[in-house]
Amino acid sequence: MPGLVGLITEMPSKQAEAEVLRMLATLCHESSYVSGTWSDESLGIYLGWVVRDERTASSMPLFNEQRNVVLAFSGDDFPEPGIATQLKERGHSCEAVGPSYLVHLAEEDTSFPKSLNGRFHGVLIDRRTGIVSLFNDRYGMHRIYYHQARDGFYFAAEAKALLAVRPELRSIDPDGLGQFVSCGCTMENRTIFRGISVLPPASAWKF
Repeated sequence: MPGLVGLITEMPSKQAEAEVLRMLATLCHESSYVSGTWSDESLGIYLGWVVRDERTASSMPLFNEQRNVVLAFSGDDFPEPGIATQLKERGHSCEAVGPSYLVHLAEEDTSFPKSLNGRFHGVLIDRRTGIVSLFNDRYGMHRIYYHQARDGFYFAAEAKALLAVRPELRSIDPDGLGQFVSCGCTMENRTIFRGISVLPPASAWKF
């Protein structure tokens, strides 16, 4: 499924980049899917994305004019009409069509991503403050799975991306499995895998 994968860590950059590539490989279900990566070693953030078309892949991640605010975004936002034009009138450089307006919106809006409307998840990197934010939509419809390890924080659009790089997670969580069998789904942000959780809806976690 198209989406993001990532790792926030202090491990050596070559090791982190290799793990992101392994996670990405599990999301490329179709030959037509396109992927890409980006990292900032000074902040310890390593990102990857899988999308359905080349144009979207080449536009990721999104940068502001000073390149000190970076946004990786997956999903859809349905903004108020004319938002891109308004941002351009305020001096921002963004295209009339496409997601480029989002990084400028994030730069101006201190409550970002609260104002977004849609099904999405993303990562916002503010190089001015050194803060990395992982966020999703208000209903958690575009899922993000995560695992906190000793050597880093892993997240991905599919749980199996985490299983690919953390083999110790390949065991069943009895409570999650019990919920799935009895209710048809897991609850309380659990999964059926021990050590893997789902990012709660309407989250904006800062690192």
